[in-house]
Amino acid sequence: MSPCQTSELWNGNGQQVAWKHHSGGFSPWPYLVIILVVLSGCVSDQVDESSPVASYQQALASEEAPQRTDNEGADAAEPLGLLTPVSSESELIPEFDVVVDPNTGSKISQLTVEQAIFRALAHSPEIRVVSFDPAIAQQELTQATAEFDPTVFSRLNYEDEDNPENSIFTPGQSETTLFESGLKQRISTGAEWSASYALTRIWDNLVGRTLPTRYEPVLAFQLKQPLLRDAGQKVNLAGVDIARLNHRIALLGFRKKAEEISTEVIRAYWQLVQARRDLEIQRRLVKQTEQTVDKVEGRRGIDATGVHVHQAKSYAKSSQAVLLNFEKRVNDAQDALVRLMATSGVHLASDVEIVPVTAPEANEEEIQRPVADRQALALAMQHNPIILHAKAAVEIADINVRVAKHQRMPRLDLVTSASTQGLAREREDASGQLGSDYTSYAAGLVFEFTLGGRERYAELIKRRLERRKATAVLHNVADQVAVQVKERLRKVETNLAEIQVQTEAVAEGSVYLQALQDSEMVREQLTAEFLLVKLQAQETLAQAERAENEAMAQFNIALAELAQATGTVLDLHPIETSLSSLVTAHEEAERERQEIDRQESEAAGRGYRGYLWPLPGGRGTAF
Repeated sequence: MSPCQTSELWNGNGQQVAWKHHSGGFSPWPYLVIILVVLSGCVSDQVDESSPVASYQQALASEEAPQRTDNEGADAAEPLGLLTPVSSESELIPEFDVVVDPNTGSKISQLTVEQAIFRALAHSPEIRVVSFDPAIAQQELTQATAEFDPTVFSRLNYEDEDNPENSIFTPGQSETTLFESGLKQRISTGAEWSASYALTRIWDNLVGRTLPTRYEPVLAFQLKQPLLRDAGQKVNLAGVDIARLNHRIALLGFRKKAEEISTEVIRAYWQLVQARRDLEIQRRLVKQTEQTVDKVEGRRGIDATGVHVHQAKSYAKSSQAVLLNFEKRVNDAQDALVRLMATSGVHLASDVEIVPVTAPEANEEEIQRPVADRQALALAMQHNPIILHAKAAVEIADINVRVAKHQRMPRLDLVTSASTQGLAREREDASGQLGSDYTSYAAGLVFEFTLGGRERYAELIKRRLERRKATAVLHNVADQVAVQVKERLRKVETNLAEIQVQTEAVAEGSVYLQALQDSEMVREQLTAEFLLVKLQAQETLAQAERAENEAMAQFNIALAELAQATGTVLDLHPIETSLSSLVTAHEEAERERQEIDRQESEAAGRGYRGYLWPLPGGRGTAF
């Protein structure tokens, strides 16, 4: 069949007229729209989520926050409900093993440093607070990329007009029904295109009208492409690039908080170890002092005067006062550690005593200087989250400078359009004319230049100043981190050397006290002066043991603080192991939930298919 056919129609005056309509032919419009959609595509909002830190962040942000007995703190009858976490069935880690001491009746729970880190990473409210920031930044990135998504638009309009007739060339009455639908999109090059199809049904009472009732379809395409200002992917994707960098910054903030909490847990754990060890040393000293005081008291009137007795008792009272402070230090250190873990079994409102079982280590043959100065500084410049944050800020400033420089150009836009339309009494006939005839094209350039250009020049200067500021901040942060790294390196070395010195002091003090005790057994006369010397030797040995204990704890803390300064604290074995275990536990729990959901869906489906609809007579039909 020919694409053009002749049809005989009758006009409003009863006269027969001939007109042509298009019943077929090739139309390139659908293919043009498809090609544009494929070429423009969608801007991706994907980010790198392969790192353990990203997996850990997603696991925390995706799960419900741990509940407490009173989440709002509104129950006056249970004021401690706000401090008491609730154990849930989906708990990923086992509760503390709490045992009751048969002698004292106190509740005791043993804890390793790995367990403390694991629980803190899983339950720390501080880490959970910042875990939402990368997820929020991810949605902001999605919003930025959504500006380039295709948009479908439609409209439907009806008009009924009845106007006074004052000319035979103007209709007095008319009815117009318009339906339009199309697709539009902004693409990364800065172009904006739209393709639409409109169908209009018109009736009017114009006397000379050939087709009083007619259909007018229009297939239109428009394209506006900037050639200077607002042109190019680097400018149009600047918001997406900045949103992606903001997501990286948010993830760095989460990592920084995780490193801070991990370091704080290690510090609190070793401080608890130190406090409990100091308490044991002081209790032993108090006991020894009391025994010596009893001996001095027993020699009153022989070779001990009242002065000697009071001096010995003064030693005993001082030791007891120090013991009270050490007991307080133990409780303070335990509360600091419990706050970081915040579990349902052991919390700030519980009365469980934490007993750390991991012993601090400092073997000179195994633990030498961790890294050289230059190596530690290089690690910090590459991995410290504070420096990486400052580097990302410089990248954002670079993007803003590039955009501001580009936007100083004048505006020159290419504007094109093409349309094809039809006209017939019947809708099918009118639609068949599209793409075969009655095609219009238009193309033009739009130029715009702002005289003076002060606004855009000021924007460029502003962005350049922001870039210089970001660079200065980066240099300042780098210097501060370098000082911190070198200081913590020296602290590690000093603590290691102090351990050696204090170990020797403890050995010398032990030998000296043992010599006094040996001479006490063979002395013919046990003078009060000798007993006072023994009290001093006991105090000196206790001080040396506490100093050695402190140096040992501070050395292990200094190692963690050095790793935090170099940005490698999450690579420490206990933290890396805890992080991997936590992510694995989350993944297994998620797989179990998905499997349960799948089984429930299958069971619900089987139950629906097996349902019998009751029929009269007691029979049923299966659906």
